[in-house]
Amino acid sequence: MKRISNYFLKSMLMLFALLHMACDENVPVENTNALNPDIFFESLSQVEAAVNASYNQFQIVYQRTGYIFPDAMSDEVVSSGDPNFAPFNRFEFNATLDNIAQYWTACFNGIGACNFVIGNEERMRTNAATSDFTQTDIDNALGQAYFLRALYYYHLVKRFGGVPLKLELETALDDEPRATADAVYEQMIEDLILSTQLTFPKGTTEVGRVTREAAYALLGKIYLHRQRYSEAQQAFNNVTNHSLLPMENYRDNFSESGEHNDESMFEVGYNGEVGTEQERWAQTGIGTSEVTFRSQDYTGWANARPSTKVIAEYEDDDPRLDQAILVDADNTYGPGDSFQFPCPGCVGGPVWYKFSQLYDEQDVSENSGVNVRIMRYADVILMQAEVEMNLGNNQAAIDFLNQIRDRAGMPQYGTATMDARGFPVNTSEQIFDAIVHERFVELSGEQQRFDDLVRWNLDDQELSIFPDANFNNPDPSLRVVRNYDPNVHRVMPIPQNEIDSNTAIGPGDQNPGY
Repeated sequence: MKRISNYFLKSMLMLFALLHMACDENVPVENTNALNPDIFFESLSQVEAAVNASYNQFQIVYQRTGYIFPDAMSDEVVSSGDPNFAPFNRFEFNATLDNIAQYWTACFNGIGACNFVIGNEERMRTNAATSDFTQTDIDNALGQAYFLRALYYYHLVKRFGGVPLKLELETALDDEPRATADAVYEQMIEDLILSTQLTFPKGTTEVGRVTREAAYALLGKIYLHRQRYSEAQQAFNNVTNHSLLPMENYRDNFSESGEHNDESMFEVGYNGEVGTEQERWAQTGIGTSEVTFRSQDYTGWANARPSTKVIAEYEDDDPRLDQAILVDADNTYGPGDSFQFPCPGCVGGPVWYKFSQLYDEQDVSENSGVNVRIMRYADVILMQAEVEMNLGNNQAAIDFLNQIRDRAGMPQYGTATMDARGFPVNTSEQIFDAIVHERFVELSGEQQRFDDLVRWNLDDQELSIFPDANFNNPDPSLRVVRNYDPNVHRVMPIPQNEIDSNTAIGPGDQNPGY
């Protein structure tokens, strides 16, 4: 089995259709937003189908918008004129854009699917006495749903701030007010604590499913964002059973053939099955379209080129650059580095190599089946360094950073070589600079940079200038100013159709500046 979405595709799509899509007018259905629990959760296959529907909406999120929003708003990307990217790269977006509404809807549809599982715990536990599933099966189903609900809310709160907290199966979204961002984060923490108690460890559950380690990793990440460093440290200490890949296998973190490796902690699955052209572009999760456009967007069409700034951040001898970005005609790519860039279908460098189909000797196209890596162990190690620095454990922070350096075969922090390169680590401030640098290059193009800058309060400094050739020009008059306003653009606008349809959210509830 390549990934979970393939194995249960038919049941997942059937359930999702019943849960979230309008019905044919000739088919009598009492409620198009939920299945009747009186006729569901009577077998293990039905429990699994309900859980699988909870994963489904991440395929829609990451078919396009999930990577566009944080990457285009960061300083890692220079956008083409493509209307999916340009408004976010230039901070010229507004509440009426369709892709903002699509992102919002997909996340809340996913939350609804999670609530269908969580809200039927009592029925499942009652039915277990006479069915083919056990109490342990129910625990695992609930653990996955709690993790996924927290992850959907993580995507919402990072992009919109406070959003409606929909936690009950019967609650309609169109009469739920906005909760505060603090309340959303607290709910995510509550959900993830439950998930750590209910999910199975890595290696004891089906590949592609939420694991206990992934739950602890996301919990630690949220604690880090909330500056609850001791709790983050405890959560990260429970992330076991994962390891960094050796540098010779580094590309497995970004290729289709390397999916679900020991460094990967949670992935959104795609299998490259397109279906019809209508299904490919519908982005509804219904039908047989199981593709993401990232390879075409970033490598083929170059709608999101790597910026001069991110390329310059790599040290001259850093082998990660050639695995992340195809810079010029000197680059080789593919298995054994046997192919010469530019690639067929590419527009010339620099373009992103990460998550392209080129790793596996495939032509770049809209039909990418490369899984999206939501979290990998390298991110956890770098977050551990940040936590230890904030707890005053400077040597522990340096040791975590050096795990990443050692894997890349790069000089360690704390050596004369790195001091000479401008990265001494004698103070907490210098260690912080090393963390910023290491996250920039290790996690480039992985939807981390924008949220990192906001967390560090560096967003105004780093995002107010376009990250291209003149980003570091000592003459400010020669820098190309971006439209970034930290008082506005840390979050996106609530979709206008939500304000128009939700009786509990009015124009006065819109995010400032929109």
